[in-house]
Amino acid sequence: MHRLSLPFVTAIFIAVVVTGCKENTLINSDVSPTDNVLGVFDTTLPVITHTYYDDTAITSYYVSGLSLYQGVGSLSDPYFGTMTGATHFEVLPVVANADVYNDMTLDSAVLILPYSGFTYGDTSDQNATQSYQAFFLDESIASNSIYYSYTTRSIDIGAPLSEPTTINLYHLKDSQTVNNVNYHPGLRLKLNLETLKKRLMPALTSASGSSDANSAFKSIFKGVSVRVSDSRTTTTAYPFFRLDGTDDYSGAGILVYYHPNGTTPDTALSERYFFDGADCGFFGSVTKSYGHSPLNKLLNSAAENDSVIALQNQPGPGLDILIPGITSLPEGLIVKAELQLTVLPNHKDDRFAPITRMYPLRISNGKYPEGTLAGSSYQVEDRYPITSSSAFDIMDCRLHDITRDGVAVESYIMRLPREVMSSITSKNDTIHLRVNGTQDFVGAFRTVLGGGNHPDPTYRAKLFVVYSSLKK
Repeated sequence: MHRLSLPFVTAIFIAVVVTGCKENTLINSDVSPTDNVLGVFDTTLPVITHTYYDDTAITSYYVSGLSLYQGVGSLSDPYFGTMTGATHFEVLPVVANADVYNDMTLDSAVLILPYSGFTYGDTSDQNATQSYQAFFLDESIASNSIYYSYTTRSIDIGAPLSEPTTINLYHLKDSQTVNNVNYHPGLRLKLNLETLKKRLMPALTSASGSSDANSAFKSIFKGVSVRVSDSRTTTTAYPFFRLDGTDDYSGAGILVYYHPNGTTPDTALSERYFFDGADCGFFGSVTKSYGHSPLNKLLNSAAENDSVIALQNQPGPGLDILIPGITSLPEGLIVKAELQLTVLPNHKDDRFAPITRMYPLRISNGKYPEGTLAGSSYQVEDRYPITSSSAFDIMDCRLHDITRDGVAVESYIMRLPREVMSSITSKNDTIHLRVNGTQDFVGAFRTVLGGGNHPDPTYRAKLFVVYSSLKK
């Protein structure tokens, strides 16, 4: 990267003050000289931090062209407690007519749940296992609807669609071999054929005479749920599966094998009941249990400013952050405003990957931002009105190896110069933020950080500010 000369940087300062803080006049926070002769200064502001629980993860997002990942398993984390996830989804028939099985004998059926290629947690344990089981949904779900991680639907617990099946999690990545043919890796649960037929046949009969075959089918065959057979049996590996796909084994669904009456069974004959994100409802349910885990103490802390804070993808712990003292900064140009949240090395666990990127929202105090309701959340100034992903590239919010007080540390750097300048202009003294992780892999990833009251200043959360003062 080319370094700008100090006179040129000073010229940019003047241009920004004159034209206002527009996207094309933002100064990269890496370019931040602090030379008091030039009227450029640096300071830090204290930060007040807490950990809170956020369960607002939406697990039914469908965007054409994007893969749909659902976590299914029961994981134990010594610091963050346990996480148990299940997936629920509808399927559609390729042939929506009961006549497809005329003069046929049904031989067997399997449920396919493709492996996404990603497991959260310990992927090195070759002996890790988890037992899975499939059930019918007794309540309908709808396509293109909003469902959360806490959403529930009743299942037919009395007539399981499959028996408990124990899977070696390490070998989930291996291809499925059927009749010496390799297919996409994943779960392959053998279904109770007679139990399946009791819902499948009436659903196909209903679809046969309907003008809306898919809706008629789903009104009877409401969908399936795949979950662990016993949530009390946990592991340290939590696999994610992919619902959408293009063929028998790359997408979630059911395969029914059959043969013509009077002939030998032939696995080449099968009917597919497939998941389609555009027409099938789906959601993932995720429950967290913290019990006596260290995280539980953070969530129930009554301290005015916590020394340790924790973050995990929703549902899970989020960060509540107050940055007071904004009006103590002089009017002028904020060159850099970086909220630095530093990882506590003694709380790292290499088995559990850290949060990849943080996503902040500002919380209204009823006066700032102007015209907003107290307690409501809004995009920070550094995110709005830029609508592309490049806004987050500007804000960064990622983990970096840096040096603080001569010590090599890992810190998340959140760039907030627009937000600080907006707060100064509005004479608002405290910026309130809520910070979460991504919803791409619901409930996964975790980070333990130094809070605003950490006893070691090297790991203490702070806002680092570089500013140019306007001389009167």
